[in-house]
Amino acid sequence: MVRNDLNSRLQELGIYNDFYYRKELKALMQMLGEYERLNCLLTGVHEGNRKMVAVTDRRIIVLFTALGGGDVKIIRRESVKTYRFDKKFLFSTLTIETNGGATFVFTNTQGKLKDLFDWAMKEPLPSAE
Repeated sequence: MVRNDLNSRLQELGIYNDFYYRKELKALMQMLGEYERLNCLLTGVHEGNRKMVAVTDRRIIVLFTALGGGDVKIIRRESVKTYRFDKKFLFSTLTIETNGGATFVFTNTQGKLKDLFDWAMKEPLPSAE
């Protein structure tokens, strides 16, 4: 994916102004597959660091970029057992639990993105061809 395509998708989702400046987008562009569709983007504090959570039609990508390095975790959407987005005026929380027993908790997320996140998680997975 190229930056113009990513910017266009962020504008379609109505979140361009919230994320256009994030340094994680460069890494995200390199990670997105040719036919993968970005459906939601948000940030939250996980394991003491602010991370970006990207929900695509196929997977959830958790990105952390820091000076001199970073960290990426991939969660296949079909392996998500449950998720819960607790929207509060301040300090909203996103929790994702996988079938493998891993739990990801993101605090201080953007509560205004709850509906977009719920929509992204309810979108059907692409059929295998």
